[in-house]
Amino acid sequence: MSIIKAEWGTSKFPHYYGDISRIFFLLAGIIMLLGLPILNQTISVPAYISILFVLSVVFIAGITNPAQRMLSVLDLIVSLVGFIVFEYYSVKVFAEGSIYFIYLINQAIAILFLLAFYFAVKTVRGFIVPEKKPPTV
Repeated sequence: MSIIKAEWGTSKFPHYYGDISRIFFLLAGIIMLLGLPILNQTISVPAYISILFVLSVVFIAGITNPAQRMLSVLDLIVSLVGFIVFEYYSVKVFAEGSIYFIYLINQAIAILFLLAFYFAVKTVRGFIVPEKKPPTV
């Protein structure tokens, strides 16, 4: 967020948390990519779909910016879907008694998407709710 503060000042985008969401998206993408050879055994989609999902998450992280508010909504949607998918597989793997490491990878990715969702919601809320200005004396 320091880049935005330095270039545009804090008053223009006071409730922008896209840079924080971007970090969580990148971390989730890296963990997905590193865990793909292991996780590919438990998911029911072809590997190329998983690779395209990783690329999509990283792409969205790259294009996130405060000037285009719809991208913040896209961050919100992607983080919500990512959380639901990875938490579902985490619960499923744990309930089946599968390899504990696979559960941990899915859980870590779900947590990253949950954190990204939180900051995306804060950003969207900042764009929707008008900021109260202190009364001038």
